[in-house]
Amino acid sequence: MNTPILEVRDLAVSFKSKHESLPAVDGVSFQIQPSETVCIVGESGSGKSVTSLAIMGLLSQPTGKVNRGEILLKGENLLNKSKKEIRQVRGNEIAMIFQEPMTSLNPVFTVGDQIAESLRYHRGLKKKDAMDKSVDLLRMVGIPSPEQRVHEYPHQLSGGMRQRIMIAMALACDPKLLIADEPTTALDVTIQAQVLELMKGLKEKLGMSILLITHDLGVVADMADRVVVMYAGKVVEEASVWDIFQRPYHPYTLGLLEAMPSLEGQTGRLQTIKGVIPNPLNKPEGCLFHPRCPFATDKCRESEPEAEQVEKGRRVACWHYSKLREQEVI
Repeated sequence: MNTPILEVRDLAVSFKSKHESLPAVDGVSFQIQPSETVCIVGESGSGKSVTSLAIMGLLSQPTGKVNRGEILLKGENLLNKSKKEIRQVRGNEIAMIFQEPMTSLNPVFTVGDQIAESLRYHRGLKKKDAMDKSVDLLRMVGIPSPEQRVHEYPHQLSGGMRQRIMIAMALACDPKLLIADEPTTALDVTIQAQVLELMKGLKEKLGMSILLITHDLGVVADMADRVVVMYAGKVVEEASVWDIFQRPYHPYTLGLLEAMPSLEGQTGRLQTIKGVIPNPLNKPEGCLFHPRCPFATDKCRESEPEAEQVEKGRRVACWHYSKLREQEVI
C-alpha cells in the first residue's frame, strides 16, 4: 500500500474556558491515501470541523489545545513543527475550503489580491506574475471573464462564484491534500452540484486527495471513496462508501441513513434519531450512543467499545455489530 498522504493517530482536542476544559475530539484516527476522497460525516457537534482545524493548525488560541495524538503529513508529524514551519505547509501542501466563503474572504481586498498572496508567499512570484496566475486559476475553476473578476471584491460576486474563488485560492500552490469543510452548505442545489463536479474534475486533473466534511449523505454518495462516521468526538465507523450505504454496522450510521428522504417518494414522516448528542461535560457511562440506540443492552450502558477492525478496510465501535448483522437488522 502507498504511504498515506495524511494519517491522524489518536487525536484528542479540547477547549478551555475559565472554569473547565471542554473535550471536543477524543481518540480520532484515520488515513487518507494518495488521490483518495475521504468524507467525515456526523451531526453538528460530532467534532468534524474541530478535527480539520487541528490538522490545519488553526485551532483558536489560547483556548484550543491538542492534548495528545499525531498528525502525520507524508510521515512528518505536524504537531512537532513550529508556527513558521506550519505556515509553510498551510496553503502549500495542505489547503482548506471553509464553510461560508463570504466570511472567509477579506472584504477590503480584491479576489485577485487574495489569490496572489499565497503565490507570492509560497512560490516567490512577483506581483504581476502572481496576478497572471490568479487569472489562470479563475479560468480553471470556471469563473467567467476572469480578467475582469480578478479586480472585483467579494461582495460583487454571487455565493457560487465566491465558493469558486475559495477553491481557486486553495489550489493556487498545487496542494497534495484539500480539506473542504461543508463547502456547499450555503449554496442552492444547482450551484452545489456545479461545485461538487468542479472538485471531482480538479481532483482527477491534479491528482490530489480530498478530506470532505459534510452532514449531507447525498454529497457523500457522490464524492467519497471511504467514509468516517463521527459521534460525540469519536469515530464510530469507518468503511468504503459502498459498505456504508449497503451494509452499515453501527446503529448510528443506520440512523443517519434512515433519516434520508427516499428517492422513490416519501409516504410518511421521515425517520429520526431520538435524543441529542450528549453534553461533552456530562457524557453517559459506557457507549456514548446508548441513550439513543434502539439496540442498547446493559453491556452498552456499562462499558464503552473501542473502534476495532472487523473486516479489511473496516472499523466499527459497537458491541453488537455482529449480532445485528446476523439478524439482518443492519
